[in-house]
Amino acid sequence: MVFSTTFSIILADSSISQGRHRRLQKVIKHDIIRYRGISHKAKLRLSTTHSRKLTYEEDIPIEEREAPLKSTIQGSVKLPMYAAAEYEMGEYVVDIDVGNPPTKLRLVVDTGSDLTWVKCKKENRRNFSNNEALNVDKSLTYKPISCESALCKEEFTSLSSLDVCPNVNAPCLYNYSYGDNGLWTYGMFGKDITTLPTTTGKPVKLPNLLIGCSESFTDKDTMKHADGVLGLGINPYAFSLHAVVQFGGSFSYCLVDHLSPTNVTNYLIFGDYKEKAPTQEFMRYTALLVSDSAPYYWLNVKGVSLNHRMLSIDPIVWDRDADGGTILDSGTAATYWAEPTYRAIMDVLVPALEKDHPKIEQYRGDGKLDFEYCFNSTATPFNQKQVPRLEIHFMDGARFKPLVKSYIVDDGPDVSCIGFLEAPTGLNVIGNIMQQNYLWEFDLHQHTIGFVSSTCD
Repeated sequence: MVFSTTFSIILADSSISQGRHRRLQKVIKHDIIRYRGISHKAKLRLSTTHSRKLTYEEDIPIEEREAPLKSTIQGSVKLPMYAAAEYEMGEYVVDIDVGNPPTKLRLVVDTGSDLTWVKCKKENRRNFSNNEALNVDKSLTYKPISCESALCKEEFTSLSSLDVCPNVNAPCLYNYSYGDNGLWTYGMFGKDITTLPTTTGKPVKLPNLLIGCSESFTDKDTMKHADGVLGLGINPYAFSLHAVVQFGGSFSYCLVDHLSPTNVTNYLIFGDYKEKAPTQEFMRYTALLVSDSAPYYWLNVKGVSLNHRMLSIDPIVWDRDADGGTILDSGTAATYWAEPTYRAIMDVLVPALEKDHPKIEQYRGDGKLDFEYCFNSTATPFNQKQVPRLEIHFMDGARFKPLVKSYIVDDGPDVSCIGFLEAPTGLNVIGNIMQQNYLWEFDLHQHTIGFVSSTCD
């Protein structure tokens, strides 16, 4: 009987390995390039410019922080947001109206980017064939930014403005990179208006939004199905800060399952989170570590536990001043752990799985370029309750407990994998799959991140 069961599993594994379409293979390849870029950018900026660090003594209790900013409108801005798995993308996207008359653009929601940029059409310059790209010559509200302006020479250096200015009428150019040998886009800066839907049903206009009018970019696969990137990083000229100043100091999103079809949506909200998604618990808050240089959402992590047992991990892993630290990123799908954390987690999860769900040996991922442990999830019925529950513990006492499906992930028909990757450097990145079915609130005024489990219906 044991022989029969083992043989059936081997046959099942063999059939799965032949011609299997892996849902996440292209996503992982993209993620690795992106991770290296973000890590390089974070290390470079943190080492060369001042960063503001919230020490434990400065960790002010939530109730003693500044009062929230008041919104300038009634209700909240509410942008439908959906997973892009149908397009073989690992990100989430929103549709947004830019320009006058408005052009509807599909933009990748990216908390790791501080520049909002779109595929752009401009006379006398290279054009894109995509009909949904923004034609700035037809927008009555588009304003180019001169290369002679102080904005170009000083303010936009953090956004990779170029020191190229043949004449006073020439536009301010950029070559925005997501890191060393990573993803980049080239174009010119301008400002335009965006029209946003609200919870009251009355649209609101957000003027003078900085937009990168991109002529070229490297991420061709992703951008076949998207028109650009909505930059939600921490920068005065990012969409995030431009919007929260008007709409109440915070934004939030609730990520539906990353494999959901495009007709399953939740929302990217600017304003009161109570209008966002159904929850059955109270929102938990943790400190947002603010950096003047690296525009990422840094978290103050204390450690990781599995089934309520803290793992033995050197605290230096969580110290961004020692090339470690942890960021929350909507533009990366998988979650990356620095080697000590990755190994400690795998040393618990693998033994818990391998008895009933042996590894598919044909897939030889090492955890760096591919998932290390994948198994046939149907040969033996998979019970999520047998998987140790992971929790991320923050210094201020908050704990984030992702769903099991957020780290034991579906990677194809009948195949599941431990969905973690070993980080090439010391930076830990909590990707969007780990964030799914949680409502996340980013308060850029009070420097907090809130989270609570939700169906995101």
